[in-house]
Amino acid sequence: MKQLFARLEQASFLTEWSAWMKCVLSSAEQVDFYRSDSWRLLEPLSRNIRAMRWLTKQIRIYNPIPPCQPQDESIFYILATFCPDNFVLGYIIDTYLYYHRTKNNRGVLSCIRIQSLINQNEEYPHLNVFYNLIMGCVRYEYQLYISPPSKRYRSSFMTDKDFHKIEKYLPDFKPISFKEKLQAVQYKITGITNSEELARQYNMSGSVFRKRFKQEFNIPVSEWLRQQRKKNIEQMLQDTAIPLHQIAESNGFNMLSTFSDYCRRNFGKSPRQMRKELTEQ
Repeated sequence: MKQLFARLEQASFLTEWSAWMKCVLSSAEQVDFYRSDSWRLLEPLSRNIRAMRWLTKQIRIYNPIPPCQPQDESIFYILATFCPDNFVLGYIIDTYLYYHRTKNNRGVLSCIRIQSLINQNEEYPHLNVFYNLIMGCVRYEYQLYISPPSKRYRSSFMTDKDFHKIEKYLPDFKPISFKEKLQAVQYKITGITNSEELARQYNMSGSVFRKRFKQEFNIPVSEWLRQQRKKNIEQMLQDTAIPLHQIAESNGFNMLSTFSDYCRRNFGKSPRQMRKELTEQ
């Protein structure tokens, strides 16, 4: 970051933007990335459209690839987000698209947060285009996240925690309901055997999750997990390429003998007998 500051300051000496650049760098020292109220120091500087075009052009030259750690360039990104100019807007959109394309969720979240906090009172209509682009990308990733593996060509690089954060910043982004979310995470719960583990998938405490689950489904979480475990076992046994020991481990059994005892108690057959019958159907 210091190296970029130095390069930009040096480049400005050859232009009419030397004094303006000094003000930018001076203001940058007072801006705290985690305190959005401090960002307002940059807003007056962003009104100099010609200087802003020069600055974003220089950043593209010196930093053609956005940094992996988005905070390394956040001051300039915040400054550019204030600027109502299409050329400068292209810089903030390209940066966001780069983070999305390279599956850098920290970069994506940083761009979304900055856009949201700057335009939370809808003072900057030039950001509407950017907002719509973000919404399209987020909805696309969320659809990938909630779809079953058989119906998607790749997994989303974004996590449940990411979408939980995004919900705070995008008023038009409404995550799925509790029931729909359970449908989404059930493809990821192979091996989960208790409500505490499942609650973590929801970012909820075990007690709150169990209460909410009982209200929604009218059965205890433990009973639902037993049903899911049986369903997982039957589905995996149908795939003859999966060894029995792997099926046992995936469903929380440390020993094949324990898995066999479970199958006899719950299905009335051994795993091998079940596989034979399931594959002959």
